[in-house]
Amino acid sequence: MCSNCDYTIHGRHHHFGWDNSFAPAERVAPGSTLEFQCLDSSGGQLKADSTVGDIANLDFGMINPVTGPIFVEGAEPGDALKVTIEMFKPSGFGWTANIPGFGLLADDFKEPALNIWKYDPGSLEPALFGRQGRVPLKPFAGTIGNAPGEMGHHSVVPPRRVGGKVPYVEIA
Repeated sequence: MCSNCDYTIHGRHHHFGWDNSFAPAERVAPGSTLEFQCLDSSGGQLKADSTVGDIANLDFGMINPVTGPIFVEGAEPGDALKVTIEMFKPSGFGWTANIPGFGLLADDFKEPALNIWKYDPGSLEPALFGRQGRVPLKPFAGTIGNAPGEMGHHSVVPPRRVGGKVPYVEIA
């Protein structure tokens, strides 16, 4: 969707965790413009036509993929990197699920549930969530950060000094 990008990082360039030994998907100069074609938090396992039966088949090893990594030429450990998100390309659908044994309310909700909600990616009108509610579209950028300096594989889930989950973003 980026009309004047220096680089495109495809969804196949993803991994599941931070590790400073991963080879970069791209080496870029400071100020470069990149388009990231990212997978959703299910790692692409849930689709617009998914059903509640798909919840039981989720592979938790594919949850929370991150796209990259990117090597910024001249960046040194301890440097601050500024990232500007210029736009999101809407998919036309989203999902909300109750995944048994997962999340803050796992003890209270033991049965799987899945709601697929669709919206017009052109108008970005709020999506209908069942018969009763509408979901305003506020993109969630996911996780942005740097691999920790310590060797080995690190989860992207807990926020830490090198990055973490980015709050919802208002689209103008």
